[in-house]
Amino acid sequence: MARSRGFTLIELLVVIAIIALLMAILTPVLSMARKQARATLCMSALKQWGLCYQLYASDYTSKLPIYIGGTHSDTYMESLRPYYSDINKMRTCPAATKVATGNPTGLQPNSYFGYTDNAWQVDVAQAAWMADTDWGIGSFGENSWIRDVLNTDGSRVASRVGKTWVTIDAKNIKDTPFIGDARWNNAWPTTEDAVPSSVESEEQMFNISNWSQILNHVMRRHKDGLNMCFGDGTVRPVRAEDLWTFRWNRQSSRRDVDDELDWLKRW
Repeated sequence: MARSRGFTLIELLVVIAIIALLMAILTPVLSMARKQARATLCMSALKQWGLCYQLYASDYTSKLPIYIGGTHSDTYMESLRPYYSDINKMRTCPAATKVATGNPTGLQPNSYFGYTDNAWQVDVAQAAWMADTDWGIGSFGENSWIRDVLNTDGSRVASRVGKTWVTIDAKNIKDTPFIGDARWNNAWPTTEDAVPSSVESEEQMFNISNWSQILNHVMRRHKDGLNMCFGDGTVRPVRAEDLWTFRWNRQSSRRDVDDELDWLKRW
């Protein structure tokens, strides 16, 4: 009987080399596909948040949620609660779901700022302005200039008058960011915010002294920047450098900072 012929060593080496080559080609493609899928899911979640704002405005004669310092009305998570259900899934970008404990806020023992690839966390037990039933974790942040700011007695805060948008049908609000990828749950960004001249790490850039500035959103979570939902309900990716060109409040003016953000390319 004829003996069956097996593979020679050279043939096996050729097959292994071909498999290795295919893996080298496909691995970056698969990695890119995963990142793109996360970005798409992130945009879908932000689209749902945009719809929540629209539903809120339709119930309150086009008005946006108010901001009352020190109360649960501080946060979009609580203001929009009647319009969404899956709190955990909607509040995190798929590219930043885990909390990093290396960036403490210094406010509460278990409160941490987020990073490009990590979610933020609020110590609900210590933060009186958070509902006790809140999850306390997220990776999106709201532009608080869209809210009329009130004192606890119901009077308007004078320093915010003429800057906040108040209603969703205001002129040019389509160019105003409502909510997007962020390191904290809210901020008061302006195009006049300082641009760091040189930053080696995110820890150096983000701390309690500048949490409320435009740096809250400066990151490259998705390609060259982040995802943002605007006042007209549209969601689109934006470059980190372009954050200084948006109408965050009614007195914002465009600013070009491309050359000042060269350090961001290292991230």
